[in-house]
Amino acid sequence: MLSAGIDVASEDARTAICSIRWSPEHARIEPLGPPGASDTEIRECLAIADRVGVDIPLGWPSAFVESLNRHHRGEAWDAPGPAAGMAALRLRATDRWLTEHARRPGEPTARCHPMSVSTNLIAIPAVRMARVLGPVDRSGAVKVIEVYPAAALFVWGLPYRGYKGSRQDRRAARHALLRQLRAAAPWLTATRTEDWERIRENDHELDALVAALVARAKDRGLCDEDYNAASVEARTEGWITLPRPDALVELKPGAR
Repeated sequence: MLSAGIDVASEDARTAICSIRWSPEHARIEPLGPPGASDTEIRECLAIADRVGVDIPLGWPSAFVESLNRHHRGEAWDAPGPAAGMAALRLRATDRWLTEHARRPGEPTARCHPMSVSTNLIAIPAVRMARVLGPVDRSGAVKVIEVYPAAALFVWGLPYRGYKGSRQDRRAARHALLRQLRAAAPWLTATRTEDWERIRENDHELDALVAALVARAKDRGLCDEDYNAASVEARTEGWITLPRPDALVELKPGAR
């Protein structure tokens, strides 16, 4: 079994792929390829992996798409009042669902808020992935699933903010995050020990690793399925796969 995670960026250099080989005895990170990942390498990963978690929205809010189409035709921008209208244009059904469902151990009032694919720079890599994937089931029910590493870390009780980038404080936060992740999943190994250093020093590689873990959790039935994968929202806007809080423990090879 091969699960893969892809941290998608607008540029090849900041795109990362991480694959984990699973057996009843082990879970081992496959040797990382050269830094960066092209469209061709993404497609190759999609072809060989059994399940792929992509760290990018797979669709846009329906209200945004419909309003944009009306605007393009020269018609009125038909949206409800300012506050409700902006929320509908900014957030997909899955974004709102995740904020309501994701809970952090020991912090009952904490909430995880996904970024808006219609009003944030993540729209650019989302366009790239839409082009690379072509027509695809976006509901989380098939091989390619949408993941949000911050949400996975959030529900696993691990650091989920402030670890991206090269600033010293960000690097320190990332190093602490990886230490805690490895402590929570001591069964996870790497084919090459030097790859741990790459993951430690590159937030894209780290997010790709988390995405690969969520992909395996989906296969093992360790994700929150409290949504309708057949709904129009899931099929058109995409749906974030949210792992259960106990997923890291249950993913241990031989755990069940």
